[in-house]
Amino acid sequence: MAKHSKYRELVGGDKSLWIVILILCVFSILVVYSSTASMAYKNLDGDTSHYLVRQIRFVLLGLGCIYIFHQINYQVYFKNAKLIFRIALVLMCLTFFTGETYNDATRWLRLPYTTFTFQPSDFLKVALIIRLAAQLASTQKIIDRIPILPSFSYGDWKKFPEKNFHILQKTSIPLLFPIAVSCLLVMISNLSTAIIIGLTCVIVLIIGRVKWSEIFRLLLFILVVFILFVALLKVSGVGRVDTWISRIENFVMDDENSDGKTLSAEQYQVHQAKIAVASGWLAGRGPGNSTQRSNLPHPYSDYAYAFIIEEYGVLGALFLLGCYLWIFYRAIVIFRKCDTAFPSLLVLGLSLMITLQALLHMGVSVDAAPVTGQTLPLISLGGSSLLFTCMSLGMILGVSRQQNRIEQLKLLEEKRKLIVEEWEHVVVEKASGKEDKGQKQDNGNIRGRYDDDFDFEGVIWDERHKDNS
Repeated sequence: MAKHSKYRELVGGDKSLWIVILILCVFSILVVYSSTASMAYKNLDGDTSHYLVRQIRFVLLGLGCIYIFHQINYQVYFKNAKLIFRIALVLMCLTFFTGETYNDATRWLRLPYTTFTFQPSDFLKVALIIRLAAQLASTQKIIDRIPILPSFSYGDWKKFPEKNFHILQKTSIPLLFPIAVSCLLVMISNLSTAIIIGLTCVIVLIIGRVKWSEIFRLLLFILVVFILFVALLKVSGVGRVDTWISRIENFVMDDENSDGKTLSAEQYQVHQAKIAVASGWLAGRGPGNSTQRSNLPHPYSDYAYAFIIEEYGVLGALFLLGCYLWIFYRAIVIFRKCDTAFPSLLVLGLSLMITLQALLHMGVSVDAAPVTGQTLPLISLGGSSLLFTCMSLGMILGVSRQQNRIEQLKLLEEKRKLIVEEWEHVVVEKASGKEDKGQKQDNGNIRGRYDDDFDFEGVIWDERHKDNS
């Protein structure tokens, strides 16, 4: 085996992606410590390092999670896609009965006999991408020629009922039902996450070679279902429809109410975020020098990017934006290396989910989007969100690792064929008596030049070659 192969077996995948992940993890520790020090001092009897230690612990767990998942063969996800999605779906449903409520939102489940809580929606996002990639991969031969939705016409249903039922049973339910049920369940408590999930899935369907005419029909169907579902939630009083409407109104209207003094909760958050962004300027105030950490709501999570702009300036903000775009770019590189549909769609879907969440968080922080409550992946203070993001990155690196291994084996196979051809040429030369002394010496070195590359492939240089010659 080549000398460096043992290292590749231990840690593999895209090197630049590993570097960006480590940079974001270090950045996360710095941001969390700076944004929570004063809060910890007030609430935890002067223990300013409490949240720092907590974040370091989760960052180390996250890196361990990346390492474990990058070692797993992606075929495991393909074979168990349905099971993984069903587990995520059950956990999501449990949230409505036994979930923990924070900030007027019931999104968390608590592990039995522990204080650890997690958002099943984070797991559902990963599970849905696995399920969708597996379904698209299994229908790649026909997906660009078949409808994914039955006809919307009553006359067509009456005339061709068997055809429409066949489409519904064989294509719509296996492909679209997981997307629909996931978005609707998440939407009840978290509209922004449902939008991210839906947008990601539509893009994956496009890359998965679904016809454009079917994509447009699907978008129309989604719009109608969304309006009806929101109306149902509003009438029944379930969910957070009033909160969504309020946030959109506050985003469209001025920051101040008619009296010019009173600000709503969402308006106050946006107002303080603007102050933080404006005070950052080009290079920022410097790490630990924020003046808005006590005024800015959730500077360690929901408004982490605004806090980063204040301390690290526009340059730091652009650098961070570049890191997330680089993750997506490297995912595209890995996507293009894949020879089969499942790993390529898996990588694309997971990277899109991470990138869209980061861009939405940044948009909220600079008042380019309504308040959502989305955290900044890998940066914001948190537990389950960071771990499930690391799980996604581990899967992406796992695909990269396997593709690199496949490329290495292909190169070694090509080299092996060249060696065999060279050896056969030597045998012919010896049999014809045309080989001179200089050639014999050179031919005797052929085996020695390639021994290291082929130890793990089995002995190809043996006594049979001598006998055949």
